[in-house]
Amino acid sequence: MSTNPTEGPTAPEGYGAGEPEQDDFPKREPASDKEFRGPARWIGVTLEFAVLFIIALVIAIYLQAFVTKPFMIPSPSMEPTLREGDRVMVDRMTYHFREPRRGEVIVFRFDPNDPANWTQGGNGFSRSMDLLAEVLNLTHQGSLPFIKRVVGIGGDTVELRDGELYVNGEPYLADYEYVRDNANGKWEVPEGCVMVMGDNRPNSNDSRRWGFVPLRAIIGRAVAIWWPPSRWSSL
Repeated sequence: MSTNPTEGPTAPEGYGAGEPEQDDFPKREPASDKEFRGPARWIGVTLEFAVLFIIALVIAIYLQAFVTKPFMIPSPSMEPTLREGDRVMVDRMTYHFREPRRGEVIVFRFDPNDPANWTQGGNGFSRSMDLLAEVLNLTHQGSLPFIKRVVGIGGDTVELRDGELYVNGEPYLADYEYVRDNANGKWEVPEGCVMVMGDNRPNSNDSRRWGFVPLRAIIGRAVAIWWPPSRWSSL
């Protein structure tokens, strides 16, 4: 009986050319971008933008309530320092830690002698809530923001002699430009208040007419002109 030397051992029954090799099994392709191009994807993008918008809005509200707030000059009463239409940045932090000083430019709610225009609340939390509500236009809706310069603080005696300003009997040497008038008068500034005047003294509606500004009516300290660019400067 002859054998073929080229023939190898017989393959076990059930295993042979008819069986698919491992590479012959169908493979699952990785998910393509097309599977995500549908309503679910756009819903996710919309939600992401909505969350970012809400975060930005909350940050903006907190910044305006507690850090800085823009303000437009409504009249020429502060010329030549500030012109009508100038935009200034108002620092809302400083007066949480100290009281205003002579020579500083402040923004306050008018009429400042109306308690409804004061920052409400007996503690820091309730006052903070009132400031937030103001930014959201929920409170102090009837008040108008005024901007003037502090010429006297609590306990000062302020006097005008033919337009010359004296504080506590001494001439006040201003380091800013102002328009002088020939007014006369004498005022005792109570504690917890400041006396203010416009730099354009002949054309300013200020403490000489309606009295002093309680500290709780003050919105903040004007620190810089930010618009127009040609007027950029600190105050």
